[in-house]
Amino acid sequence: MAAEYQVRVPLVTLASTGFFPHLAGMFRMSIFVCLLLSLGLAQAAPRKKKATASTIPKAVPVEMPSAEGKPNILLIIVDDLNDWVGWLGGHPQACTPNMDRLAMSGMRFTNAHTAYALCNPSRTALMTGLMPSSSGVFGNEQDWRRSVQMAGKPTMPDFFRAMGYATAAGGKVFHANHGGPEARLTGWHGGRRGFESEGLWMKRFPEQGVQLVESPVHPGQNFNGLDIWHWDWGGIDVTDEQTEDGQTVAWAADYISKHKTKQPFFMTVGLYKPHSPWYAPKAYLDERPLDKVKLPEVKADDLEDVPAVAKTHVGKGEDNHGKIVAKNLWTSAVRAYLANITFADAQLGKLLDALERSPAAKNTIIALTSDHGWYLGEKQMWHKGKLWERATHVPLTIYAPTVTHAGSVSGEPVSLIDLYPTLADLAGLAKPAHLDGESLMPLLSDPSAKRARPAITVMGGEDKVSYAARSDRWRYIRYADQSEELYDHQSDPDEWTNLASKAELAPIKQALAGFFPKTWNKAYRPADQLGRVQVEDGSLLYALMPGDKLAGSDAPPILNRAFSVEAMFDYVPAIDQDSSLIHQGDAENGWVLHLVEGRPMFTVNVNGVRTSLSTNALTAGPAFVQAMIPGNGTMALSVRGVSEIIDRAPFPAGFPVQPDLGLEAAASFGPLKNREFPNSTPFDGPMQRLELTVLSPN
Repeated sequence: MAAEYQVRVPLVTLASTGFFPHLAGMFRMSIFVCLLLSLGLAQAAPRKKKATASTIPKAVPVEMPSAEGKPNILLIIVDDLNDWVGWLGGHPQACTPNMDRLAMSGMRFTNAHTAYALCNPSRTALMTGLMPSSSGVFGNEQDWRRSVQMAGKPTMPDFFRAMGYATAAGGKVFHANHGGPEARLTGWHGGRRGFESEGLWMKRFPEQGVQLVESPVHPGQNFNGLDIWHWDWGGIDVTDEQTEDGQTVAWAADYISKHKTKQPFFMTVGLYKPHSPWYAPKAYLDERPLDKVKLPEVKADDLEDVPAVAKTHVGKGEDNHGKIVAKNLWTSAVRAYLANITFADAQLGKLLDALERSPAAKNTIIALTSDHGWYLGEKQMWHKGKLWERATHVPLTIYAPTVTHAGSVSGEPVSLIDLYPTLADLAGLAKPAHLDGESLMPLLSDPSAKRARPAITVMGGEDKVSYAARSDRWRYIRYADQSEELYDHQSDPDEWTNLASKAELAPIKQALAGFFPKTWNKAYRPADQLGRVQVEDGSLLYALMPGDKLAGSDAPPILNRAFSVEAMFDYVPAIDQDSSLIHQGDAENGWVLHLVEGRPMFTVNVNGVRTSLSTNALTAGPAFVQAMIPGNGTMALSVRGVSEIIDRAPFPAGFPVQPDLGLEAAASFGPLKNREFPNSTPFDGPMQRLELTVLSPN
């Protein structure tokens, strides 16, 4: 749930004996072959101890109603996994015996799609049951907890805990990442902590408010020679058990084995691989000789019939495909991705084995999926994003005792937002009213059942939103500029021929477009709901809260005017040491009040030239920071009880430019370039006061 903040405006709350013994023989040989990859791994070198988030508030026990007699639920989310799994046939060399045995034990959905092909908005949609158009969340740096659309709407763990379940989680569930080369707790994309509330889970690994354990080998090793710290691959000298996923699975297996109470559990386990960097124990890569690896099938002129907006990734500075081909790394990358998938599969096998051995085996619902797909050179794309099949298509399997039938399959279009209502139905619980998804119970009960609506995927947001609709046969894409693509998966599963211009297919496009969201709910308060007051002398006072956002046309008018900003908050070093409190404008023209290694900093950019003031570092506890441009050619920064500094400003009077971009409270970057401030993250914590005063121009 979104946290509440005290400000001077109205608050916005904000299987041996288990479930598939009859399939053991079928998979015995493939399991044996793939498990050979885990043999003979070297021990890791000793790791340096790093500071932990010991100052993060712990969960407060809350008395809950009884859910005795309800089934346990195990939700497994594999990061960045496309359809390269054995049972989906996305790649002929995919080796995933454990995903396969789970899929064959219940129902496998061959036409499942993400709501958004990026980590944060996808996971937000999955865990809240809201489409991005409903929550307003569409960026990887956007903290979903700040969205005003979340007020009063329980996330999946909130819901099951309120229904009497014991909630537990290990690994990445909401958005988080490896923490960069320093494995930071917070930082770009939220760091290992990520966007998750303390106390959301009754049991949390590695600890409350932290999603990912520190990796034994940090990103940025540059094994592949590309010198891109977050996108690297290679074998590492560690055992499975020493990896972040190995540690997460060991904890989850231990929790399951020790859970002997009558209270059912709702557990979510996030497997981080095959998220980049693709570091896995060496044997997983060594098992695959480079000269035997098969590249994905591509078409040289594939992009000639797509709109210009669909191919902005080609020929630019971020042209990853060009870099890969130029350095002859395509085969190496595919091998590393396949190896990391098999590694993740091996960890899944340990988790399933632990469940099979436990008393919970006969009464546990299991769902496995991924947050989105991944490109490996198709359409000259790498990573994620875009609205084509490779990025939206995800594995989805569900095993539910007494409901699903072994070996059942459905090709109907389904979405990850359907998981929330489905799990509620399987548990026999009344679903929350806010859910956008549709329960999969009719398909689980009857594999021949049909669905009327397609799966919808979003890219972009607000007035620049694009949509894709995937039916059982067609994919229709309509971009924000109204350009289109249409593919017939019956004859063109690779989406090589765009049929959108064919007049006779207009009814198909119209029918699919009818399922696109009609409106977009913004995650922040409208400008007229902010605490903006104009006083008699012409000054403007803005009372703000984290998550507030103003477009350029509504932003404070600071051209040739003096202004000051005040922030009162509780500072937690483990969380907030590199975070942004408030900013206006961009790296060309703008200003930002932020923290760098715990030091308050006031940064202004004028015509691309940066000037910063910095004070001494804060100590844990209450803090009051004030920044000012008084209009006399100076700029000032003060921290009550710590220090203050006044220096010459790079302009003679008030701020000399009205920034084109607007204002945001507690958001990453803004006027900070991510290459220079890679650990900037939204301020995450209570903020009692955030006020901006713009003095009269007179």
